[in-house]
This record gives sequence, structure tokens and C-alpha cells, in this order.
Amino acid sequence: MKLKHKKGSKLQKGITLIALVITIIVLLILAGVSIATLTGDNGILTKAQTAKTETEKASEEEQVQLAAMNAAMNTEKYDYETGEKDEEGKSIKVPIPAGFAPTQIEGQNSIKDGVVVVDENGNEFVWIPCTLDEFNKQRNTEDGWETKQYKYNGGTWGDGQPNKKDIQDSIKNNGGFYIGRYEAGVPKEATEFYANSDGAEYKQQAEKNTDKYIPVSKKGVQVWNYIDQIHAKNVAGNMIKNNGVQSYLIDSHAWDTTCRIIKKYDDTKNLLDSTTWGNYYNNRTIKFENLNTLYAVHTYEGTTLNTAKTYSKGQVTGAPKDGEGGKYYYLELSTGASENFKSYNIYDLAGNVWEWTTENGNAASEDKPSESMPNLQTGDIVGAKNCVIRGSAYAYPNNKGRSGFT
Repeated sequence: MKLKHKKGSKLQKGITLIALVITIIVLLILAGVSIATLTGDNGILTKAQTAKTETEKASEEEQVQLAAMNAAMNTEKYDYETGEKDEEGKSIKVPIPAGFAPTQIEGQNSIKDGVVVVDENGNEFVWIPCTLDEFNKQRNTEDGWETKQYKYNGGTWGDGQPNKKDIQDSIKNNGGFYIGRYEAGVPKEATEFYANSDGAEYKQQAEKNTDKYIPVSKKGVQVWNYIDQIHAKNVAGNMIKNNGVQSYLIDSHAWDTTCRIIKKYDDTKNLLDSTTWGNYYNNRTIKFENLNTLYAVHTYEGTTLNTAKTYSKGQVTGAPKDGEGGKYYYLELSTGASENFKSYNIYDLAGNVWEWTTENGNAASEDKPSESMPNLQTGDIVGAKNCVIRGSAYAYPNNKGRSGFT
């Protein structure tokens, strides 16, 4: 029996192979298009991640608002159990004052991460656990910080904290203290120098050097800068003084104790070189242009510092550079602008702007501070020679931007 070959069979097979090759090529092209669509700055995956971040941010804001409502209803002090155990196996508890409540957000509810609480106005604070001996400990070579805390350039230095005994009694009885989670921010009521919109005038002189308003400890607000140490002590003391709670401007002991807690619980943060996790012009570990916040861009050309004329709000432009034709860009950001600036749930301890402490020079004793403190009307760092500033600033990463820098 003879088998007959059908006409056109080879051609049909050839067409099938060509079609298959073309199909594969088309699929590869489509796959390339899909990958490009999924990735990149405007890709689906990138947008999905952005949407996830924004959703988490909105959820956290809602939880903070809920905690503020709970704080308003909390009329007495109570102990908050973190679910952790101490070295003796006892349950770790954090004292929650009347008028406050824990956020109970994951990552904000343990000693190892830093317990965050909120007052009824939405101000956030972080619990710093310590004994009185730990609080009173002065700087030494173990820390790698400067020694002789109360001696500087041959002068006598004091830490003029008001009601020192009350503070020490509180730490002894409660096992720690609370610190503002953010740098002191400008309240919304301060309309004459509050920059909450794009193109708002950058205010710096006498308007901000006042006791008229009460600072806030909130995310995304303008830092209260251009205020001298005297006014800073006054407004800090006015922030909270009810329900058995009193606020103060941070002193040297509280600052150093906070640094030691960070050293203990967050080994990713270097206190002697904080340029990798602070807002400094030479920080290259983050992309400033990815931040979306309120900010001001200052430039430095040659020996001239050009202060920003306006604030901007939104995606940050004018990111810090190493210099273009002798020009440097310095970014002053709102509070908590990046997660990179956070350690132990405290933002901007490194960089952004300098922080005052109660320390000052030429004091007769710790309890009798000098009355000849400077008034930084011009914002000139040199004018602070009789007081102590900590944390360094966005344009001044002295000694590699030390968080513990004095």
C-alpha cells in the first residue's frame, strides 16, 4: 500500500513554525513592556508600594487620633504592660500619666522599640526607661563622648534645670521619663510665622523669639527655630503642666540618657557619626527628592549663606549636593520628614536643626544658671557661646554630625 503525500503539508508546517516564532517574539516584547510597566518610578509595583505606604500612613494617623481620644478620657495614671519581661522575669510596665494614652501601634508598643504615647492634643512622646543613677551619670570615655561635662574652655558650666529635685524624684518613682518624639514644632495658631503652604514666606527673626505660643510634638510641621534659650525654656515649660505632669526643656542628663538608650537598643545608629541617619547636607544614604513634606532650601556660595525666602510643600527639590560651581544646598525639613531620621521612635535627634538644652556657661552652680544667655535674633551659631546646643544641624555636620555633640 502506497502512502500519498498531501499537497501543501510542508508549507502548512512551515507556517506553523513561523507563527510560533512570531508568537514567541511578540510574547517577549509584551513581557518587556509588562516589566517596564511594573517597574520604574511610574510602574505598577512602585505605585502599589506608594499606595501601601500612604495607606499605612493614613492608618497610623487614625490610630494616633484614636489614642488622643483615649487620652482625653484617661483621668488617672495607670501602668501599661508591654508584654515583655525584664531580666528577673517580671512583666515590664510603663507608667501612663492622666491625660495620655499609648498608641499601641506595632513597633511603638515595646521597650526595645520605644513606647509612644499621645496626649489629648495629639502630641507624641517616647518613654525613656532609666534608673536615677543612670540619669545622673555624666559623660565619660566609655561613651566616646566629650568628658568634663561642666567644664568648657576653662569656664564653669551648669545645667540650670528648674525643679531639679522634682525631676529626680519622678525618675526614682517612675523609672524613667518622656521625651518629645519630634523637634518642637510651630502650632497652627501662630499664623504670623507658621508656614503651612507652598510659597509661604520664610520667617526667621523676632517673630519666632516669643513665649506667646505653646510648641507641639507632631509629625510634618515646621520646626520652631530662631528662638533663644530663655524663650525655649519658657515655652517648653508651658507645654504641659496639669494632671500631675510637668514639661521642661531637655537637660544634659536627659539628652545623654536618651543617647545611651539608643546605643543599647538600636545598634544600627552611630552616635559618633550620625550623618547616615540624620538630616545633614552630606547624607547620601537617602534620596531627599523622594520626600514629600514642608521644606526650605538654603544655599551657600563661597562664604555667603543665602537663607531661603519661602517654604515649599510637596516633593522635595533642590536636594543637597557636594557642590556645583561652589554652591551647596542645605535642606531644612519639617518634623519627622523621613523614617531614616528616626531611632528608638524619636525623630531628628541627629541633624535638621540644633537643639537647646538647659546647660549654660559661667554659672555659679547647677541650680543658679547664668543670666547672660544669648539672643539668637540672627540665628548665628557663634552667638551660642554661652549656652549648649546638641544634635548638630542640616548645614553643620561638625565632627561627622554627632547626635551626642556638645
